[in-house]
Amino acid sequence: MSQLDIQFFYLINHFRNSILDNILPIFSDPKFINAFYILVSFFLLIKYSFKKYLVIFLFMILGFFITDFSCARIFKPYFKKERPFVSIPKVYYYSDGKFEFLSQPKSKKNTLSFPSCHAGNSSFISFFLSFFYPRLALILYPFFILVGWSRIYLGVHFPFDVLGGWLLGLILAFIFFKLCKKVLYKT
Repeated sequence: MSQLDIQFFYLINHFRNSILDNILPIFSDPKFINAFYILVSFFLLIKYSFKKYLVIFLFMILGFFITDFSCARIFKPYFKKERPFVSIPKVYYYSDGKFEFLSQPKSKKNTLSFPSCHAGNSSFISFFLSFFYPRLALILYPFFILVGWSRIYLGVHFPFDVLGGWLLGLILAFIFFKLCKKVLYKT
């Protein structure tokens, strides 16, 4: 783990604000994230027929599962990087609906951190949808950035975990976009 990663973590995690304390946990809630992306995906109906929308939606769902699986079952076990709240002291940690300041790391182990699956999944869907409808980037990119920021603010990921997740999501979004386009426009 690099000192730069730890320094950036403390910079973000220790920037406390009561408004952020109430808002950022929402951006880590999978139910909120999934509902947001499903609703935003309906904007594709402005540009595409219902049949093409269904193909895009199915590729989005398949890509989401591949991103999540590769993140959680391949990359995290390979890198074996522990989360901040179990590896460094002085962490503001969010759990069970409240923040607590951990002067010492928790004794939990096997809480793998790199890459962030929340960051990977949200960047995958954001990039994938914006490749099909670029105007959506104005909504999607700030959203996936807030998801990543929330993971650091809540004390569950280091900044490089989030960056790694974003990169994984971008790469897989590009691959799934190209595959989906071949299906949509096969000649």
